Amino acid sequence: MKCLSRDEMEMFLTQSAVTNRSGIADHIAACSDCQRLKDALLQEQEQWSREMYAETLPESFTDQVMSALRDEEMESVAPAPMTERAGRAVVKRIRKMWWAAAGVASILVLLGVASFYSVPTVAEIIRSLFSRNNVDIGLLRAQEFGLVQHPNIKVKDKGYTLKIDEAVADPTRVVMALQLFGPDGKHERERLKLLEERNGNRIVVKDEQGKVLGSLYDYGMTSDFYYLVAFFSEPIPSNRITIEGQIGVLDGDPWEKGFPVIKGNWNFEFPIDMTEAQKQTKITELQGEYNSPDGLTVRLKRLTRMVQGVRLELDTELSPKALVRSPGDLWQKQELIFHFEDAAGSEIHSVNSRKFPRMDSLMTQSRIPGDKPGLMHLSYTFKYLPEDQPYRLVFDGYSVAERDGSSVSFEPARLKEEPVFFRTDGDDIRLKGFTIEHPPNTNSDETEGTLHVDGKLWNEFSYDDWTARDLEGKEYRVSMRGASGSNGSGWKDGMIELSQDYEFRIPGMLTVPERLTLIRNVVIKRYVNVDWSVEMNGSPGNRQ
Repeated sequence: MKCLSRDEMEMFLTQSAVTNRSGIADHIAACSDCQRLKDALLQEQEQWSREMYAETLPESFTDQVMSALRDEEMESVAPAPMTERAGRAVVKRIRKMWWAAAGVASILVLLGVASFYSVPTVAEIIRSLFSRNNVDIGLLRAQEFGLVQHPNIKVKDKGYTLKIDEAVADPTRVVMALQLFGPDGKHERERLKLLEERNGNRIVVKDEQGKVLGSLYDYGMTSDFYYLVAFFSEPIPSNRITIEGQIGVLDGDPWEKGFPVIKGNWNFEFPIDMTEAQKQTKITELQGEYNSPDGLTVRLKRLTRMVQGVRLELDTELSPKALVRSPGDLWQKQELIFHFEDAAGSEIHSVNSRKFPRMDSLMTQSRIPGDKPGLMHLSYTFKYLPEDQPYRLVFDGYSVAERDGSSVSFEPARLKEEPVFFRTDGDDIRLKGFTIEHPPNTNSDETEGTLHVDGKLWNEFSYDDWTARDLEGKEYRVSMRGASGSNGSGWKDGMIELSQDYEFRIPGMLTVPERLTLIRNVVIKRYVNVDWSVEMNGSPGNRQ
């Protein structure tokens, strides 16, 4: 996976609807460059928070103010005819009472401010998402059906306290807010890392038989607590699940302050009753099939509505002619491009679109090969799709891995003065320099040849396979490093733009070769010559 740009990292930290979130989180955990960028952005966010918001009021504030009010003498007035003297007395009493009421009102306002800026609960996550115009309909529905559960977990060891007050679960996902307080009582947002292979820490979801259904990971979103989420690619059928945490190490070191590793026991376990959530699950069989000009057939299967999400299932199948272009297991690397729109044509959500801006509420997806070459079972789980209003699915295109073989030869030492271009199938990459990089400025402990590039791509490149061959015929694998982005204006246009500092890294190349050939063995071919839409909440059928 490529390293994230600053914009991509900000999107990962602040938006829930980022595709392949768990894969990105794994990459960040293993990549020092992305980890530094993430930490820098979180530190920046924390600094803004400190500068914009007032400090929390001390616990003694309320008692001090109430004590001051009790010490203030309240003048009583006996009933009397409304004379000039009595009138003045009443006015004086009203002024006293107004002062007291103002004091109480001030306390209520200040207490409200203090409460607002304290550590939020899951309910406050909902409000913060709403304020960002990125409403988490799933959490709102979970709250509506009373599915927010309170495990009241509190585990203390070595001066650190782990707390879990709220969790939400349905067949789609588990959401949990976890807090970790240090010896000084302050929340430690970066000390806990869930990296089972590295430190043994994990939080898993198990069914009634003890089978692990998934793992929770840090979703980002806020610096006030660990917003932990587990997504399920298949709806889980269990009526009861168990959340099990195995936490034995606090080794996060935010901002490289030299915090020591702390070993202890913060293990926990609690059940979640899924009975009510399962009752809310509704399955609708779908109809609709489309054959694309270049040999991909799409068949709709079913729509499953759950409390926190809506799952769309469909099949794709490549024709025999298309399979020739995708031999081996290349045909399994497929991605669909589509969006949902309402009756007025306004966007609801999109998947794999290059349009910007766009709406994206995809929580998880799955790709399972079928029982014959070319057949794939796909599913997409969204936070929300309209239930009582008409809307349609619009198919915008697809991509699939195909055998390529396009190449370009060049003299690496001359690239800076005479750039060379790799141009094929709508892709335009400029090769503009070549250097040899040594650790630690490499992706591993090896010395790497570095081909400096920029340019634009029409095709996708998530599964691209590149190699480099020198004059002696020795071949090297090639990996990519750098930021990229897209900015299309419509559903079928837009190019992927490589940043100015984008690089092709060649591990094991120790010196600048006299001549080099860059070969793209596999291309993720993008097709948009399609025309199909399906009414989802109206009459079943196709519109072509």
